[in-house]
Amino acid sequence: MAKLATLVEKKWHMESFILPQLYELQALRGKPVVIYSSTIDSDVVRILYECLRQMGPTQRLDVVLSTPGGVVTIARRLALLLREFTQHLTILVPYHAKSAGTLLCLSANELVLGPMAELGPIDAHIGSVGASPSDAPSMISTEDVRAFRQMAEDWFGVNREEDHLQVLALMAERVFPTSLGSFYRSDRLTRQAAQELLYYQLPDVEENTRQRIVNQLVGGYYAHDHIITRVEARNLGLQVRFASPQEEALLWDISKTNRRQFLEHTGRSDDEGIIGLIMSAHFCARQVLHWADVPRVQRVGMRQGKEGGSQTQKISHVSWEIDGE
Repeated sequence: MAKLATLVEKKWHMESFILPQLYELQALRGKPVVIYSSTIDSDVVRILYECLRQMGPTQRLDVVLSTPGGVVTIARRLALLLREFTQHLTILVPYHAKSAGTLLCLSANELVLGPMAELGPIDAHIGSVGASPSDAPSMISTEDVRAFRQMAEDWFGVNREEDHLQVLALMAERVFPTSLGSFYRSDRLTRQAAQELLYYQLPDVEENTRQRIVNQLVGGYYAHDHIITRVEARNLGLQVRFASPQEEALLWDISKTNRRQFLEHTGRSDDEGIIGLIMSAHFCARQVLHWADVPRVQRVGMRQGKEGGSQTQKISHVSWEIDGE
């Protein structure tokens, strides 16, 4: 009974903040709206599918997207799933749609971007395998690998072929524990997915135009956290429309409400916090971070097999909760 009351309270709390703006945006634009505010990982595919199933196929669909990014292959899967349920997809970005989120944006017929909207480069990142130095980055961009040779030429004058081979040997044997082949394949995968999805947005342009856009998004910027503004996105050749004042006000209200709900629980280890949301007029799912106390056993005197005292530690678990399940 207490659990049911908690779920009802959560649903009322979230819907009372989000649904008014969602309904207003639907009324303003005359299309069904899905709010997607989460990272892009494998768990969200099922949740988005449940949302779209309840909505049913529709001629036109709006998706309000807020994401820091995620997995390239999942971004492609989400894009293809959305295209299964609509003929005309519009993605509206009030704030962040970075990395894999930008890749997802390529599948939209149109992008509606607010003044604060930020897209980003889509260069793939790979985590290192095995033990790494404490000051080594946990993720390495394919563009960092590609830039190594150019850096050697520009900074140190490495131009002879035999010197290039030594640079390659150094990179393969000492610097990167993950194989260079994996970086190459990830780069090719990202470019292939971007070309495939961009065709939905720009079906009538020449292939070399789409290739130019993909090349810029993958390797045309000097940092993965480069901010691509809506002006820059339009100049790049994407189908960008600036949000109207009414659209911008509603989109920003939705974005602020999401952040307020999420930030209420940031850093709290004694509670559960909402860290993601997928919602339509008839569907609500929350990504919840749960904390739990578990015993931690400290072992001493391993040769004698003796156990030391134990104490508890907090561990986290993330799951999706769908209203009505």
